[in-house]
Amino acid sequence: MKKCIYCGTEVVDESVIDFCRKCGVGVFGVKMFDAIVQNMEEARERGDLCHMRMDPKGFSEEKR
Repeated sequence: MKKCIYCGTEVVDESVIDFCRKCGVGVFGVKMFDAIVQNMEEARERGDLCHMRMDPKGFSEEKR
């Protein structure tokens, strides 16, 4: 499992975002948070969402 970038709580690996709902709503508000998640899920379905992982040489693209 990955962890929320704001509070460190666990976030399921399948999530399109790297933060929990509580922190996301706290940062963006309910409407914006829901819009972000919806748009990112649609992008993943289209294949437009890529994940970047940090490796010792810098950022590298990783396909899941």
